[in-house]
Amino acid sequence: MEPAKISRLQDSHGFLDRVIGELRSVQSPQKDTLVAVLQYLSDHIRTTRSEIGALRGDQAGQQLFGSTADELEEIVTETGRAANRIMDAAEAVERVAATLDAAPQNALVDAVTNIYVATSFQDITGQRITKVVRALQDIETKLTSLMDAFGPPEASAIAAPAEAEGDERLLNGPQLEKNVSRQTDIDALFESLG
Repeated sequence: MEPAKISRLQDSHGFLDRVIGELRSVQSPQKDTLVAVLQYLSDHIRTTRSEIGALRGDQAGQQLFGSTADELEEIVTETGRAANRIMDAAEAVERVAATLDAAPQNALVDAVTNIYVATSFQDITGQRITKVVRALQDIETKLTSLMDAFGPPEASAIAAPAEAEGDERLLNGPQLEKNVSRQTDIDALFESLG
């Protein structure tokens, strides 16, 4: 968005409030409808600005959906790894089946074929999750543009994230690969403790 347009958008709320104040001092029966509409617009801008400010929270410089996109990309990676392990196991079964008599060999080859067909889920889910990640990134870009247009959030709009308590703290699922502690890190920690 152009800087001049952003400045006008940030000033629009104050401008509406000034116009409303001036209209209230005018002696005219028709002004009430106009004042009500302008007050509605002013309130709506204030609410929208507050809600957009709450989205921003205290994430200065961070992506809104960064961890969500990372989690989804990790799903794609892990399902790919799982599919590869399944395929490797199916190939091992095929090698063993080649050494058997016809009846058990045919049964195993049929089972392996079903495994190959079933693993197509990985490619399909990967494509769909990639589309979701792109959509999240597009939404994030548009929300960031809106946040910039509405200016800095009002202090009351910034809410601290709620801390999980009890068992909820444990329900975050597996760590992202990039955040996982390695055994060497854990060993070094224990060694530093004595």
